[in-house]
Amino acid sequence: MIFQFVVEEKAGKKEIAYEIKGAVLCGYTGRNQAAVRKHIEELAREGVEPPPSVPTLYPKPPWGLTFEDAIQVEGRETSGEVEFFMLVDESSIYVGVASDHTDRELERIDIRKSKQLCPTILSRNLWNYEEVKETWDQIQIRSWAIKDGQKSIYQESTLGSILPPEDLIRLVQQQLNDRIGSIALFSGTPPLLAGEMIFADRFEGELLDANFNRKITVEYDIHTLEWFKD
Repeated sequence: MIFQFVVEEKAGKKEIAYEIKGAVLCGYTGRNQAAVRKHIEELAREGVEPPPSVPTLYPKPPWGLTFEDAIQVEGRETSGEVEFFMLVDESSIYVGVASDHTDRELERIDIRKSKQLCPTILSRNLWNYEEVKETWDQIQIRSWAIKDGQKSIYQESTLGSILPPEDLIRLVQQQLNDRIGSIALFSGTPPLLAGEMIFADRFEGELLDANFNRKITVEYDIHTLEWFKD
């Protein structure tokens, strides 16, 4: 599938067309193992079994990726997770922000299927990694959940809390039968501030680069299939 992105560089903006043939969703990728255990405990409280290994990788087909600002989900127990994602080609690494939206009810049974059931929402705008590499760890990653009109900060950390891009690329490459080009790579998510999930009506996430006074955002509404009677 071909996706059209806008790359925001110091020299200006440029549009790129990028063919994505699949995605890899990384999990439990925190540099701080105490924070990783915290996230595993959060999921355990929701009935999710601990992962067999840390980090963990989950594949996803390209039709599960979208730019849409509204999604429809099967059940009410779904929620987003803010992450950065990378597109790698022979000469560049591009970085955006995304939400790995997940069906939490199904997650208790099968984590891989729970992630494939819901769409993963991408920012259309990207940064060139080389231009933010030196201050990468200082970039903030945050999300908000909006439920019944009330907006709450949901996640807040820096990219220094997540494994560096180079480590993630090496990790994913080991699981691929081909080169990493055309694979969208998702970073994994920081812990929830409140320690519990919010099944929201709207989700917003961002990467904030205070050094250059710029940010990339992802925002979308969440709708259940209310037109169908169970």
